[in-house]
Amino acid sequence: MDFSFTPEQERLRYQVREFLQKEVTEQSKLDFKFDQPYSPDTWKLLHKLGERGWLCPLYPKEWGGMAASPLDNYVIQDELAYAFAPAPCALIGAMVVGPTLLIYGNEEQKKKYLPRIAHGEIEFSMGYTEPGSGSDLASLALKAEDKGDYYLLNGQKMFSTKADFADYGWIAVRTDSENPKKHKGISLLIIDFKNTPGVTVRPIRDMAGYHSNEVFYDDVRVPKENLVGDLNQGFYIIGAALLFERAVTISGFHRPLELLIDYVKSTKRSGKPLSANPLIRRKLAEMEMKFAVTRVLSYRLSWMQVHKMFTLTETAITKILSTETVYDLAQTGMQILGHHGELSSGSKWAELHGWFAHMYQESPHYKIAGGTSEIQRQIIATRTLGLPRG
Repeated sequence: MDFSFTPEQERLRYQVREFLQKEVTEQSKLDFKFDQPYSPDTWKLLHKLGERGWLCPLYPKEWGGMAASPLDNYVIQDELAYAFAPAPCALIGAMVVGPTLLIYGNEEQKKKYLPRIAHGEIEFSMGYTEPGSGSDLASLALKAEDKGDYYLLNGQKMFSTKADFADYGWIAVRTDSENPKKHKGISLLIIDFKNTPGVTVRPIRDMAGYHSNEVFYDDVRVPKENLVGDLNQGFYIIGAALLFERAVTISGFHRPLELLIDYVKSTKRSGKPLSANPLIRRKLAEMEMKFAVTRVLSYRLSWMQVHKMFTLTETAITKILSTETVYDLAQTGMQILGHHGELSSGSKWAELHGWFAHMYQESPHYKIAGGTSEIQRQIIATRTLGLPRG
């Protein structure tokens, strides 16, 4: 089996890397390291990436992409994530909304949203989770009443990342309350956050300062032209969209591992570098192996997409390994750095700029967002191994 990339793909990698070395600023890095709202530097970088077709490489050229193969797309995403640039896997519009509209959107929706997503002009917030509806999407309750030429929304969403600055919402709503099969009463709407009365956004911060939001919808009117796909088919559309959300690269997290390795080589305790400690050497070797395995599985997932193969199980496997590898890296970093590793970036005593303290606090989030690890294991158990549902 050949895991190498073609000469053309390696040239593309070098081209993207060279561009990013010139264009990525310290501020735009901070936006993605610490999950901050996009600064002017980041919007400027998004526009430049969009001009080259690198923001949404898989899109057809007519919609602002470059009609790239999944492997070409992986090369670009890999370099963007490693450089802490706005990789498509960190952008809801590019990662979820655009690919879904290419499949389920009508021509007017494609014309209205796809070029602006691909050129880095707009961003979306995703609204699936509610106070009483998380992994069980079918139980969502945000009501959308049919009022002729528009839907009237009343209800609440939780953990709507980017809702405080996004241009649009990508929102799951209940359009049929009578159907006993609850998953058949869900639809998907696009909401213009900046020009629609009745939408109230309140910030939620976790222990890492991670910025999410709760969003309240009070008599919000949404034109029927904003319905994505068919009425009451949103559950299935969201299922497809989640596959895009879960297929991500973890190259951005290989950077802190590299910094940690450099740190143990250069830091001495009791007259010896930390790298001389066999326990530390073993922990770092295990982390490098986990990254290598996850990377190969990501390559395989991209290869399967090239050959138009069904990837539900492989996506679930890669999602588990990616998020749990990051979680393990955060744990390993904190163990090696000791008490100084617990200090945040504002402290002069913080090791590695407080990055591992932030990652440690944020890492549980990765195992939840986009579908919990438990849900991924259930997919693997039932769809691949044929085991009964628990």
